[in-house]
Amino acid sequence: MSRQGRRRRMMAWLKVGTLASLTATVVWGAAVLVHEWQTDRAALATAVHSDPVREIVLITDGVLSKNWAAGVLALPKSASLMSLELPALRDKLLVNGQVQVAVLTRSFPDTLVVTLQERTPVARVQASDGLGAPMQLLVAKDGVVYDGLNYDKKMLASLPWLDGIRLVRSGQGYQAIDGMADVSALLSMAQLQAPHLYREWRVVSLARLADSDEIVVKAQDIPEIIFSRKRDYFKQVAQLDYVIDRALLLPEPGLKSVDLTLEGQVPVQLANPPTELARAASPSFSIQPSAQRKVKRDL
Repeated sequence: MSRQGRRRRMMAWLKVGTLASLTATVVWGAAVLVHEWQTDRAALATAVHSDPVREIVLITDGVLSKNWAAGVLALPKSASLMSLELPALRDKLLVNGQVQVAVLTRSFPDTLVVTLQERTPVARVQASDGLGAPMQLLVAKDGVVYDGLNYDKKMLASLPWLDGIRLVRSGQGYQAIDGMADVSALLSMAQLQAPHLYREWRVVSLARLADSDEIVVKAQDIPEIIFSRKRDYFKQVAQLDYVIDRALLLPEPGLKSVDLTLEGQVPVQLANPPTELARAASPSFSIQPSAQRKVKRDL
């Protein structure tokens, strides 16, 4: 090999060695940085000169306040952004069932941004505290039971009560209630499509849901309205509206029970009807009157 060839080979080896040394240095530095981040975050915060947290910014789609978030996080006055354990702080926020999703981010030099997605209550449940005193809990559409904070009192008063359930303690809260997705779908549809009916609903029972697929609603003037989760809720509510309108035409209006679980017919019980009234009222509750009956009536 000529002198120039040996020189080129030495230069190539030198470049390879330099690149390998540089790569090893970078990998070692990254490993040290990760180790320091996991084991001594306070020292790393000092090294990067992070300022103490001076402000907490709350972004939420619900009703929780900045003061609530600050109280739950309880940051030390001297805590810097880089020294914060964000996963642990997020877990503090998620202890409250009202918080469904929590995301914490650092905004340098001195701001912690808290973004929340909150649950929305669809019903209420009566419970008792450790001393036996009654208390009101809220239930979201995913079945999570939680204490409600900062909600409008009129809005809470409009929510129906849940019955036919059993609250089971789980950690600091309660186990989620099964079947609430179906109940929430019925309540949401009625609230949007038939608010005049929804306003009268006082209690929703889940006692028959698991065994018979039935949701029983107790309204202000009707003790029992039976819905089936196997049938379209919109159609059932429309049938209920029709039956109530027809009942108002009776000499002594009043309904004891309305069964919407059957396809094509709606069994109805009148509230203490006289025999004559019951016989006269029976044809009035036909959802689909036959053509033959119409011909006879016309004749």
